[in-house]
Parts: sequence; C-alpha cells; structure tokens
Amino acid sequence: MGRVFIRLIRWYQRNISPARPPRCRYSPTCSAYALEALRIHGGLKGTILAVWRLLRCNPFTNGGVDRVPPRGQWPSRPLDHDELLELYAKEDEVPDTRR
Repeated sequence: MGRVFIRLIRWYQRNISPARPPRCRYSPTCSAYALEALRIHGGLKGTILAVWRLLRCNPFTNGGVDRVPPRGQWPSRPLDHDELLELYAKEDEVPDTRR
C-alpha cells in the first residue's frame, strides 16, 4: 500500500505541482511530508499522518515548520520558535551523507 502512495505522490510532484503556484502553508510541503511519513511509519500510519496534514493545511491556519514525528510518536505538531532553533542547531552538527 505504501509503495503505491509513494508512486502517486512522486507523480504529483513531477507532473502537477510544477504547474501550480506554491500553496502549502507548511515546511516541508505536504507532498514531501507525506513521502517522509510513509517511509518512516509505513503505509497505514504514514497515510493517516499525511491525510491529517492535508486537513490542517488550509487558509485558516498559520502553517509553519511541521516535521514528521519520529517512529512511535503521535501526533505531530508544529514546532515553536525555540524548538525550531534547537532542531536547526542539531542538523548543522550532523554531516549530510545523502548524496
């Protein structure tokens, strides 16, 4: 189930998203969030997290940084300013091995 959703999301990112103006109120975008949620949590919980995120991404929310929760943690929530600074500091310390 998860692989099918991953393929659909990647298709959307390649074919539909570039033709539309950016609308997502969150970082990472909803489609990137959905991919990460599926990779971390699997098909069922990843789909639930992605749908929950899509429901929260609307004109009545401020948006912000909303990361996929670590495995075993629920629910996700947007980070406040201090948590965001702490997260970026940790990410700066870790070497990027994704190449």
